[in-house]
Amino acid sequence: MTSALLFKEWKKTKWFAIGAFAVGLALLTYIFLKLGRSFRMVGLEHLWDVIVNRDQFLFRDVKYFPLATGFCLALAQFVPEMIQKRIKLSLHLPLSNRKIVFSMLGFGLLALLSIFVLHLIVILTFSVFYFPMEIIESMVYTLLPWYVAGLTAYAFTSWICLEPTWKRRIFNALLMFASLQLCFLSDFPAAYSLVVSAVLLIPLYVLPFGYFSVQRFKVGIQD
Repeated sequence: MTSALLFKEWKKTKWFAIGAFAVGLALLTYIFLKLGRSFRMVGLEHLWDVIVNRDQFLFRDVKYFPLATGFCLALAQFVPEMIQKRIKLSLHLPLSNRKIVFSMLGFGLLALLSIFVLHLIVILTFSVFYFPMEIIESMVYTLLPWYVAGLTAYAFTSWICLEPTWKRRIFNALLMFASLQLCFLSDFPAAYSLVVSAVLLIPLYVLPFGYFSVQRFKVGIQD
């Protein structure tokens, strides 16, 4: 029964997931072409000087892509569930409510994580041919908070969609806005190197709250 539930989630989100991966790949291709042009015009030494001595980050165009992807995936997955009341049908499956909700949330989080990991692999594969390991390490620490912001946006947006009352939805949205600020405090390369593990905990902490909103919906609390 769990596999059937996961298959339902896949059918609901597959085109968005494929599209998001393709858009991200197109964005990375644009960045790579732009960097390749810079390599030919000014040389690698100049770019290394820009990165090391002027603290410039070459993948800044990626900044808001993970955030938008996480936000839109949650909408694609859970807005139909709440507007069309499909969640009621899901809750009548011969599984515990906890397992149903966490299977749905886990599927979305895993799909999002898969997209992000594939994009990071593409970035690292390109970078390893042009940059030393010290620059690549700094690059990873700069990118990670932005991808964590995407996971955080997914967790919060799922919670907002599953929440049955508008008062709490508004409160959750304000909480999401405040929490996401933590992932965009600085564009300085490797600024999050000492606290990246703490930032990673934010989506894991928020994700379970969607279950409590579903429980509130099940007992009839709604506007």
